[in-house]
Amino acid sequence: MRDGADRWWLLTAYDDGWCTAPVAVPTAADTRRRLRAFLAWTVAVGGLFAAAVGVGFLLPGATWLPWVLLAACLGAVAAAALGAARRRAARRPPVFGSSAQHAADVPGATRVALDQVRAVAVQRDGHEDVVTVALRRGKPVVYRSPDRTLGRLFAPWSPAPPTS
Repeated sequence: MRDGADRWWLLTAYDDGWCTAPVAVPTAADTRRRLRAFLAWTVAVGGLFAAAVGVGFLLPGATWLPWVLLAACLGAVAAAALGAARRRAARRPPVFGSSAQHAADVPGATRVALDQVRAVAVQRDGHEDVVTVALRRGKPVVYRSPDRTLGRLFAPWSPAPPTS
């Protein structure tokens, strides 16, 4: 979700409340870098496969060479898949048991405890869901998100939080 200063936050809900933590959003430069890496791997795999097929037709006496090139092609596919899986695992947020634990372990995280919530208003502003949370003490908290997940998450809380 996005705040008023155009910073992006990850909202994580728990039984005892929720936490928001700052999150890095991919920029256009990040997307270009990832696309270049994908294209490089695709060219490498396609080139090795084409070389294996070409060598099979052009050098029929060297029956072992196409198999070596196909093995290299499979090795390139495996290396690309392993690298993608490692990067995805590194980006995965950690798992916490409660919002209190999350707020204590993540720098920059803010916590809203379930007993702090007085009322919740869910609205639509253009293409964004806007959730305004009135707290028992302090200023209201406003969350904005371009998709409807935020509104669906807080819909049971509107106009008041559920009782436990």
